[in-house]
Amino acid sequence: MTGLRWVRCSLCVALLLLGACASPPMSAPSADWSGRLAVQVLKDPPESLSASFELRGSAQAGEMVLLSPIGTSLATLQWQPNFARLEQGQQGIDSKSLQNLATRLTGTELPITALFEWLAGRPAQAEGWQVDLSSHAQGRISAERRWPAPATVLRIVLDR
Repeated sequence: MTGLRWVRCSLCVALLLLGACASPPMSAPSADWSGRLAVQVLKDPPESLSASFELRGSAQAGEMVLLSPIGTSLATLQWQPNFARLEQGQQGIDSKSLQNLATRLTGTELPITALFEWLAGRPAQAEGWQVDLSSHAQGRISAERRWPAPATVLRIVLDR
């Protein structure tokens, strides 16, 4: 299995982002990424998540696996139009929305569609978010959300 493994950056965890019945994935441009991610949710008390990830697909259809520092699977997200599934250990949760499961995993709402653009090194607008792609060529992405609360910091280091 290849793709981005998202550590419950409790992210995407992620990434991540979509919806409800078992139908074949749509044909959509896809890519594979792997690396490490960290999510800090600045609320009281603050929450943080960091993990290695493998991600395959697009915002429309794909799979992300989050891994612990020793390589054990923390969570797997799979999605296609109208269906998403989060698996953590022996527990699986189905939803019509990847966004809902990613929020459940990470503790905050992540800009899933924009995130795939950022991974590809392309700027994309996401309400409340500021992204820094200046180090994308070195495999680094950082993004920050100041509003709506809670403020969130996302950092990604891609394997090259």
